[in-house]
Amino acid sequence: MPHNSPHGTPPTALTLTRVLESRYTELHRFALRKSGSSSVADEVMQDAWIRLEKLNTPKPADSPDIQNPVAYIRRMIANLIIDRQRQFSAQARVFTAQEVPETIVSDTPSPFQVLASQQEFAVLQQAIRDLPDRSRQVFLLYRGQGLSMKEVAAQLQISPRTVENHLAFALSHCRKRLREVGRNA
Repeated sequence: MPHNSPHGTPPTALTLTRVLESRYTELHRFALRKSGSSSVADEVMQDAWIRLEKLNTPKPADSPDIQNPVAYIRRMIANLIIDRQRQFSAQARVFTAQEVPETIVSDTPSPFQVLASQQEFAVLQQAIRDLPDRSRQVFLLYRGQGLSMKEVAAQLQISPRTVENHLAFALSHCRKRLREVGRNA
């Protein structure tokens, strides 16, 4: 008897987030080429993953309206890069040295946002502690120390593909833990 995930998708269905996770290196290189900045590429990849995860009903990557999931994700990444570039351009036009606004809207989070972020951070910390040793090492070197996948592979003496697999597992694990406490990861 087939078992459905919490979102009603059969566990064998390849969701768009899983496509992104399994093709992360290739898609990250695409984002890097399009943006010309590794930090923008990193941010855009995270934004793409979050957007795919926040779809109300995750579409299987093989659904009829998405004929090429990788192309779909590439288009999303390209659009996110364009949005980011427009945002930077608009901000550069608005604020010049001579035109400082009298009131600036604060980007400081509200107390509720701070508390929610602290709770989410605590859940993520525990999720990372709960990872198998090798997956935790890979995740912390990649996310915590900012090493590239190739650098992580060299340091741990494993293949880049194994690094990708550990990262995909770690991301999936963290996402599951956030869902368990009612966070939309």
